[in-house]
Amino acid sequence: MNRLAFIIDDSAVNIAVARLLLQRMGWTVEDFPSAIPMLERLEQVQPAFMLLDISMPDLGGEEACQRIRANPAWKGVRIIAYTAHALEDERQRYLANGFDDIVTKPITLGSLTAAVGTPPQPPGAAS
Repeated sequence: MNRLAFIIDDSAVNIAVARLLLQRMGWTVEDFPSAIPMLERLEQVQPAFMLLDISMPDLGGEEACQRIRANPAWKGVRIIAYTAHALEDERQRYLANGFDDIVTKPITLGSLTAAVGTPPQPPGAAS
């Protein structure tokens, strides 16, 4: 059962907030300060989903999403735009370009839960 989440953001504060909330929800988290090391890690392990920042200096979230979607081995990865850019035309563009959902910064436990749900329980876990 995949309980792994990736957070990709060039802001340490945004990573810390998302990490805290996701861990509180029961997710295991790996974080990356840019999309380049995340793409390298994706070769080794695939998360259930990732929060992918749109605006990063080395490789933006939209281009990273396109690279992920171009690789058939990664088709099962859920990609959630993690952004402060949330005008309706931007939201529609993100969804049209391969993102599965959008979480607007600053995130809340409610918005994150709505986008990612709770992690699957391991076999034999009490519910």
